[in-house]
Amino acid sequence: MIMASGMQLQGSYAFLDFELVPARRRLLKGELAVAIGDRAFDLLVLFASRPGEVLSSETLMRAVWPNSVVEEVNLRVQVAGLRRLLGGEARPCIATVPGRGYCFTAPVRRLEPMLLPEAVCRWRHEALA
Repeated sequence: MIMASGMQLQGSYAFLDFELVPARRRLLKGELAVAIGDRAFDLLVLFASRPGEVLSSETLMRAVWPNSVVEEVNLRVQVAGLRRLLGGEARPCIATVPGRGYCFTAPVRRLEPMLLPEAVCRWRHEALA
């Protein structure tokens, strides 16, 4: 997957009770898909791909709204929505760093895409043909 910012992402990210699959634009909680808007999704991908790193508001806005002029309030609204979606005050995972930006504080595990052996791929291709 290539984000609007040009960042290429493969695999998925696991954190809290969620799995984030950028290439499929899916957020899962267990086996269930979670409804999430496009801007919030792009923001969450950026946070999950850089956990523990303070990201400036400018960096976040450039990545999520690459060809638009937006106010910082737009970013604050998206962050607030993500906080609610991911567990609210009970499980804060996006910290505001005054004067600097935001930081994703939940532990994140990077899950690499599963590669199938060549024989399995060949069998699937022949079975589907």
